[in-house]
Amino acid sequence: MVTGDWSVLLWLMAAVVALLSSHLFVSWIRRAQGLLHGRHALGPALLAAGVLAVGLSSSMVLALGAEGLSFALGYRWVALPAALLGAFVGCLPAAWWLTRRQNLLALLGAGAIVALASLAVQGGWLLAAGFRPGLRWNIGLASGAAVIALVGYTAAMWLAYSDASSQGARRTLWRLGAAAMMVLTMVASQEVLISAAGLSAQVGSIYQRELPSTWLVLGAGAVVPTVLALLVLDVVLRNHADRHKSRRSPTGVELDLPKRRKRRRKYRTL
Repeated sequence: MVTGDWSVLLWLMAAVVALLSSHLFVSWIRRAQGLLHGRHALGPALLAAGVLAVGLSSSMVLALGAEGLSFALGYRWVALPAALLGAFVGCLPAAWWLTRRQNLLALLGAGAIVALASLAVQGGWLLAAGFRPGLRWNIGLASGAAVIALVGYTAAMWLAYSDASSQGARRTLWRLGAAAMMVLTMVASQEVLISAAGLSAQVGSIYQRELPSTWLVLGAGAVVPTVLALLVLDVVLRNHADRHKSRRSPTGVELDLPKRRKRRRKYRTL
């Protein structure tokens, strides 16, 4: 990994990953809200939690890789599955809750759950690097990151799933605004949390040979955005097919009715 220079490219890739994963989270939950039976909504809820978990971890890995530290960065092997599984388990209750309820309590609760999961994942990656001589947290900045996450994710849930965003012709704009709010929240909270950790005072990583950051950055910056982009395309095509189907039949069922024959009128000449 190149050290010593802050990477704008990696930082932008972190924002792209955050955008794609946030858009998928909002879209899959919105699709599941139209399903009556809970068992049918389980699949979309699992997908929404999974993509957001991947987005949180990948964005944090790219943000740490963009820091331009003066030493090679590495992580513990167990950090990768632990971060992904922990984020998935943390985001799943919020995703399931939003598929079943969209009242004020659900929006506030889901925002708080996602905020806690986000902060846990970001802090977990910082701890998994094994910085030397050790992290000294700035409590003020860490508290600021928590406030940003709580307010930002709650606002994003309201933008995406409130009654105002469910009616009218501008529903797509509301959902895009919610995804943009989630991106701003994710990127801002992780940057503030990284600043709170005081990485400028660190001189090394004890796990630099266990799981080098270079491989994680390649996966998070190349493989993950490609997969997420394909999933976004899949959701867009599904939504387009659903809209086309609803236009043809308001009940969602296409009726094959015979066409009425036009009656020809005969005029008699007088």
